[in-house]
Amino acid sequence: MHSASQTAELTLELFHFQTNASLQFPANLSVICIGKPNDQKPPDIDISGLPDSDVASRIHAQIWINGDEYHITDLGSSNGTYINGTKLQPQVFFPLHPGDRISLGQGEKITFMFRVQQHSASATTNPPPNSAPTKITAPTIGKEEEQVILASKLIGLGLILAGITFLSTSIYVSVYLRSTPGILLCIGGVVALNWSGRDNRKLGWVSILFG
Repeated sequence: MHSASQTAELTLELFHFQTNASLQFPANLSVICIGKPNDQKPPDIDISGLPDSDVASRIHAQIWINGDEYHITDLGSSNGTYINGTKLQPQVFFPLHPGDRISLGQGEKITFMFRVQQHSASATTNPPPNSAPTKITAPTIGKEEEQVILASKLIGLGLILAGITFLSTSIYVSVYLRSTPGILLCIGGVVALNWSGRDNRKLGWVSILFG
């Protein structure tokens, strides 16, 4: 039997309420920058393509990841960052939990839900060496199938016997019909030799010869 071990994979994402789109965090990063393209620090999550993106700053906020702990901070944006309706103080870390609502700017024009998705991935290990091979059993046949097979065999045997009988009868009839004239000539010759006069004996010999 194969043994399987399960490992949990976490996917972090921001669910955008206005478009029902999910923006996933890049893997293997502990600091995620949220903003729009700029010359100082390119954003890890680019929101420039979202509706009303003009309310967000180019360098707006950061999310810090430490194991299963998450914090968010506003980077001095023009319109501020709000968590569940509470405005964050710039450059101050604030705890972030799955399900929290993040708004960039007032009026909730750009609103996200922070989500942590957990996926189970099963890893199958190879069987140990010299393990016993898997036993393969032949399929069983039911009683009805056995009866059908037996009937098919009997019908086939009957057809074979009928064919042999018909063939032998045909050969016998054919030989009999062909030999009938010869038999009649021989019988006639014998009768002519024994029960006819001397004049008919020659005819009898000729009949036997042709027969």
